[in-house]
Amino acid sequence: MSKEVFTLKQVAQSIRKTLESRYDRSYWVKAEIYKLNLFQSGHAFPELVQRTDGKIVANLNGVIWKTNYLKISKQFEAEVKEPFGEGKEMLMLIKITFSEVYGLSLQISDIDPSYSLGALHKLKLETIETLNKLGILQKNQLLSFELPKRIAVISTKSSKGLSDFMQVLTSSSHKFGVNTFLFNATVQGDQAVDSILSALQKIERLRNYFDAVVIVRGGGAEVGMSCYDDFNLCKRIAEFPIPIMCGIGHSTNLTVAEMVAFSHAITPSVLASDLLQVFELKLFELQNFISSLTRAQIRLLTNSKNTFNQTVSKINGVTKWRFERIHNHLKRLELQSFEETKRTLNSRQDIISSFSLVIHRLVNRSQQQEYHRHTMLKQQLVFTLERELVRKNTNLDSFEKQVQLMSPMAILARGFAIARSNGKAIQSKNALHQGALIQIELIDGTAEAEVKST
Repeated sequence: MSKEVFTLKQVAQSIRKTLESRYDRSYWVKAEIYKLNLFQSGHAFPELVQRTDGKIVANLNGVIWKTNYLKISKQFEAEVKEPFGEGKEMLMLIKITFSEVYGLSLQISDIDPSYSLGALHKLKLETIETLNKLGILQKNQLLSFELPKRIAVISTKSSKGLSDFMQVLTSSSHKFGVNTFLFNATVQGDQAVDSILSALQKIERLRNYFDAVVIVRGGGAEVGMSCYDDFNLCKRIAEFPIPIMCGIGHSTNLTVAEMVAFSHAITPSVLASDLLQVFELKLFELQNFISSLTRAQIRLLTNSKNTFNQTVSKINGVTKWRFERIHNHLKRLELQSFEETKRTLNSRQDIISSFSLVIHRLVNRSQQQEYHRHTMLKQQLVFTLERELVRKNTNLDSFEKQVQLMSPMAILARGFAIARSNGKAIQSKNALHQGALIQIELIDGTAEAEVKST
């Protein structure tokens, strides 16, 4: 029995003729560009796939000639605001062709950008919904935010946005002591997600050295922004242990990354201004606190001076009153002694006349006794007054020393210091955490310190 034998070319020609007769027009096909395969000639030979549940269920090669590629990429970028490239699902106008040498391919002549635009919007909504279900949509915004003196910057080194950000920030860096460290990364387009995630991973390993993270990119054309709606990137930002701020330079729809970040600004310059505003507000609060402290110190000194003057006045009044009282008492004693002597002399006049010598002696002795008694009373008065004055002066000196010791400046002068965190005096080490900044007030000024361990 003879065999009918065909050449490979005959088989290929038969397939081509069959396909040409069966698929004689163009078709709209939706598929994902898995690999673009753009050559220097300007022609592209994309690998098209269809996924179901994450698995590739169909895979065909396509071709976009240079003229069509320029038209398609320009139209896609103008409407979708994304570069025409890999990883995007598109609706393409294709014609099925077959070559005896190159095999089957789908010749792409046009696209429908609105389909891709809808797919990107759907991706954004799905990202928001998933983050909301996980309960982390506002997690980064709930972090505590201290003065951002050490900032990790994620940006492209040559970015105009980075230049604008640094120009505004460094204008006051000498005033507030702000330090930045650049983590160079791609911040737009298809490679941005992996690049920014890699930078965040490096920053997290050094999180104790930074107070905040900023992501900045240049303004201008809003192309390549879909990366900021990527679920993995947005989830990482939401769960990041340090506040993240975005200044990605656009003014239309808000990206999911900006929604979940601690804060965002319309441009890198505005973001830098917002950061400086935090320092300005803290400086204003500190100045108000210093003014209040100064007023309180003046009030304390004034009250202490008034109390001291009142005490001195009271001591003088009491001393004068006691002296007058003793003086009056002595006068009364003297008058009583005189009256007593006079009465005795009058009643004993006969006896005195008879015994003038005896009376004279008795009078002399009585006068001596009274004089002695008067002298003793005077000495007792002087002693009492001197002792009272010494005691009052001692109490007065003690009170004056207490007033001086109560002064805040006297306390600081003895080597003590006042440690504050967030403007409040620290009363327990439990109020501190590693890496926290504290302010220390000394007799000749203030200083800052970082807590190494608690």
